[in-house]
Amino acid sequence: MTFHYIEFKTHCHATESLEKVKEAVENLVGKELEMEISEAEGYYGNPIKVLEGEISRNREMDDFFERLPDDVRSELEKELERRIDDRCNFFFRVDKGRAYEDESVLTDGGYSIRVRARVESYPSRKETAVEKMRELLS
Repeated sequence: MTFHYIEFKTHCHATESLEKVKEAVENLVGKELEMEISEAEGYYGNPIKVLEGEISRNREMDDFFERLPDDVRSELEKELERRIDDRCNFFFRVDKGRAYEDESVLTDGGYSIRVRARVESYPSRKETAVEKMRELLS
């Protein structure tokens, strides 16, 4: 067991289709995902829907990381130190448009699906989480 859970979060702007955004997240996860949808307001008063979901079954979490392309896994492994915080959370973003096309491409931009995986490490320290993730990704 490597994770406690993996969370997925993204935004659906008024110019986007809610169903397509939901499909993008499900393509990334590799399965149908129950998501909470909340309402938010943009800087200029535009409506935004916030979609959030998580997986917590060991097999689903393992499958998620196994589905990531080798180049993505390699890039994540190179950046482990900056992607894991002191609470053992592992963060990365995937391009939302490419996820809709069933491709996983890392991004730092806002048009993305944020992934936060809580790494299970004992003792609960960043160094331990980094080593555990390095083993998983290599």
